[in-house]
Amino acid sequence: MPARAAVAEGWPVLLTSVVVGITYGVVARQSGLSVAEASGSSLLVFAGAAQFAAVGLLREGAGTLEVAASVLLINLRHLLMAASLRPHFARASLVERLGLGYILTDEAFAMGIGHFRRGHGDLVYYATFGTLLWLCWNIGTLAGAIFGAGLEHPERYGIDFAITATFLAIVAVGVRHRTDLVVAVAAGIVAGALRLVGATTLAVVVAGAVAPIVVLLARDEPSDTAESPFRTR
Repeated sequence: MPARAAVAEGWPVLLTSVVVGITYGVVARQSGLSVAEASGSSLLVFAGAAQFAAVGLLREGAGTLEVAASVLLINLRHLLMAASLRPHFARASLVERLGLGYILTDEAFAMGIGHFRRGHGDLVYYATFGTLLWLCWNIGTLAGAIFGAGLEHPERYGIDFAITATFLAIVAVGVRHRTDLVVAVAAGIVAGALRLVGATTLAVVVAGAVAPIVVLLARDEPSDTAESPFRTR
């Protein structure tokens, strides 16, 4: 069943999203947001990177226009993800497509596109994973906002590594062919090297640009049904 497969394959990402949500709740409260504001942002926006950027800007005293523009730029990548998923959503109604678009995140895209690449045409897998991710993120946010306001230096507990852990989980679940692994390793090396010399956002941008080049140079596995060595059964 697609719904069961979404849980079986996606539980590492779902689990880490709770931790990342807690981190966001803590950061949001320490940036001056109330519990309702922190939780409300996750309910309405549901975009982790943009939410972290927004609270960081608010903490630095940025204005509304600056925060809105930054969030818009960060979330423009959703247009590319939506364009890739559009053929698979063609038969869905307008209301269904709006709902599927609402739960579109980096994690949901990675899991969903992997499911479609394996020859599946149903939307249950994507919808199940995206909905559960939304639930986990909001539970984490609420918990962090309620209990983390007085937590000083949260990084000492390692929760600042939660975002990295989330994307490591995505890679582990999403790798299906040798090319996928080569791309992930190449992008990681480039991003890590640039980060060591002081780059931040640039490291992510350059690493993202390297990935499609590696795809063109690397040879994929001959079989589309090759299973990932990381797949959870």
